[in-house]
Amino acid sequence: MPFGPLLRKVEGEKPFVAWPRVVLSTIPLTFFIFWLFSLIPFGGNLLYFLVFTPLSAWQHIRLKKITGHNKISIYLWYFVVIVIGFGGIWGFIGHTFLADMVATNIGWQTGSPFQIELAFYHLGLSVAGILAIWLRGHMITALVIAKSIFWYGAAFVHIKDAIINHNYAPFNVGAILVADIIFPTIFLAMLIVILKSELTTSAKINRT
Repeated sequence: MPFGPLLRKVEGEKPFVAWPRVVLSTIPLTFFIFWLFSLIPFGGNLLYFLVFTPLSAWQHIRLKKITGHNKISIYLWYFVVIVIGFGGIWGFIGHTFLADMVATNIGWQTGSPFQIELAFYHLGLSVAGILAIWLRGHMITALVIAKSIFWYGAAFVHIKDAIINHNYAPFNVGAILVADIIFPTIFLAMLIVILKSELTTSAKINRT
């Protein structure tokens, strides 16, 4: 996974030094690999996110010899940068340059300006997700909360549309619906563990 070597290296660098590498190498190479996985029927993109992202984070943890709850922080960092950061670019491209195809596969009418608004939402979160390469901490917390609300909301809309309008289009009830439920659940669970750990550590420091 191209983001793996990048994230392992930036921890020892000054912030934003690696931005040319991100723009000119990491994102284009990830885009190509992600496109190849998109050719796998029934959730190739989901497979890439759910399998290779944690594997890359595990490699980071192993090489850096990270222990304790800091491991979960690394997993969440990788997920935020790759799923929200890079995944947002993918979503932006889909809802702009491939808008009619995406709309048809979701079961939407084509030509809606709301789809372009959705594209810029993805782009905004994507830029913030990429910035989380260097700006972690509260940036990751905010991104997880904001994106999780969107994901759960999108899942509600997809399910409602399937029940009321019998919309069983592949992008409405397929892997995307699964992702809209799985990702926020994983992200929020990790965030809760991290925040609880930080609160416990802070309480111990205050007692001493």
